[in-house]
Amino acid sequence: MDTVNLRDVHTLPPEQLDLQNALHQERHLMQEVEVPIVTVSATFRKELADKYRSLVHTASDVVFSRAHYSMAEAVRQQAKLTKYTTHLTDPTNFVSYKDWSKVELTETAGQLTARYHLLKWLKDKIDTVVRSKLPVSEAIIEPLLYLTGKTEQPIICLHYEAGTILARAGKQVLQVVTDPQVRPQYLDCLLSKTDDSNLPVPKISYAVFDDRTKKELIKLAEELDKNIDDEAVVVTGSPVDPRITKLASLKREFIAEEPLRLVIATGGLGTNLDEIREILDQFRPLLAPPEKIRLFLYGGTHRDFRNFFEDFAATNNIRVGNLDDTGARIRILFEDSIIDANNNLIKYAFPWAQGFISKPSGDMAYDAAAAGCFLLFLKPWGVWEENVQRVFLRQGVGFDFKVNSSREHLIYLLNHGYLGRALTYAKKLPKIFSSGAANIISNQQRLVKKK
Repeated sequence: MDTVNLRDVHTLPPEQLDLQNALHQERHLMQEVEVPIVTVSATFRKELADKYRSLVHTASDVVFSRAHYSMAEAVRQQAKLTKYTTHLTDPTNFVSYKDWSKVELTETAGQLTARYHLLKWLKDKIDTVVRSKLPVSEAIIEPLLYLTGKTEQPIICLHYEAGTILARAGKQVLQVVTDPQVRPQYLDCLLSKTDDSNLPVPKISYAVFDDRTKKELIKLAEELDKNIDDEAVVVTGSPVDPRITKLASLKREFIAEEPLRLVIATGGLGTNLDEIREILDQFRPLLAPPEKIRLFLYGGTHRDFRNFFEDFAATNNIRVGNLDDTGARIRILFEDSIIDANNNLIKYAFPWAQGFISKPSGDMAYDAAAAGCFLLFLKPWGVWEENVQRVFLRQGVGFDFKVNSSREHLIYLLNHGYLGRALTYAKKLPKIFSSGAANIISNQQRLVKKK
């Protein structure tokens, strides 16, 4: 598409918002495409500054969640695959310099909670209150409303904050409920049954994981006295990138005398460090030549994970291979950019791995299973991940990993055929585990036709 000059006669961005030229052009893209997508997940300000030759007030980037980025990107990739014009944006990129501290505070709070057990315990106790009053919530309102000011197509939202803001602003929204769990915040924009204010009914539909999640959403709406149309809640499955789902046909069977290929991954906020440290310590004998395992260590955008992984390799005299070196005993993926981290994970880890050791996060679990891998689960981050975990335990694809005896547990699962059967089950998962992105696009287009 042609770029737009700021001298255009169109409405210019509020002066306090960042990346002015980028913001203005992103607004036009959101107006012009058939499938507009919004998430609240991470910033990629350096990429935007380079792409649009736009001034950025602060060079730092933040990451709240790989899942909310990777799922949004999955929908974008699917839209491209099906020949729709599409654009993905995150309003966090354009928050004003004055409000940027709120963005950094949200990320810092999340990272600290991920690393300190006491803070995690406190978060669990006040989770609903905290999620309703995140510092970033107010900061993204102005850039989000500007970005979508001229957007007329139904907007696919991968985060409840974006969906709530846009529905209240009168936009038509397809809200993706990204996990098999329904937070009350997803329903914030719905009117109460007793509301007599004559406010317009929000134009919001929901795309949910499965039938159980649909029933839970409708039930919660009833409990909260919210007006909801049952037909506006559609089961789609969760979005998985088509670059990953096409990998399901790859052969991942175990071959005698060949090392087991494992990815060990942290989450978007840098979770499970203590468990990963314990696992690597116990895996030392399996990495000694001739190695029984090879590891792809995913640190995401977290420097402390990269440093820990590099120190582990150095202490054990193990060469760290390049990302494309499939014969290396250890490879490490760290990137400053969530875009690069996600792309390289898809390019190098998913085609190669037989199994993933990770918390049962929506992105990593859905992606790994859809690629045809088995899952060894670390401690869940919250109730929603406990639900994800149960889904894959039932399917026979995932296992609760016994971290304190991880070497013995891995060998037991392998020698008794559990991991081999899990690879077979992964290839036979119901279609909804791989078709979520396509189903979401189909439902967005159904809304277009109903307009």
